[in-house]
Amino acid sequence: MQNAFRSIGLIARATSIMGNRLFTPKNLQANQFLYLLRILENPGITQADLATQLHVDPSTCLRAVRKLSAGGYLTREADPTNQRRKRLVPTAKAQADAAQLHGYEQALLTVGTQDFTPGERLMLQELLARVAANIEGLNDDPDRLMATVKRAPHEN
Repeated sequence: MQNAFRSIGLIARATSIMGNRLFTPKNLQANQFLYLLRILENPGITQADLATQLHVDPSTCLRAVRKLSAGGYLTREADPTNQRRKRLVPTAKAQADAAQLHGYEQALLTVGTQDFTPGERLMLQELLARVAANIEGLNDDPDRLMATVKRAPHEN
């Protein structure tokens, strides 16, 4: 089972490296392409909701949003119901890169599951969603993780 989590880490690092390499010429560095992709999918998303969706801390999200704004990829518009709340809106420059960003994500999925049956793809999606939900639940109760670590037998 240990190898499964190492594989997840490998996938995350490899796709991040490839994405950064691919999008650096567009001045999208340090995984900013991930932020932009989510903003394109959810125009008008708030920075807090974006941070939650990407599972990053608010200060990390703020830095990425500032860089995307400075790069001309998004604007921050006041929410009509709450002027202090800002909505992140992709610009025409971001829209011009949308197809390439979505294509990158789709290509990774296609290549990563190229020899999977439709049933296996669905099973993978369901199993990873369950793993993610289980891990995300630890955010609310980190002591539970430490209690599990203390009593878990070491597996090879």
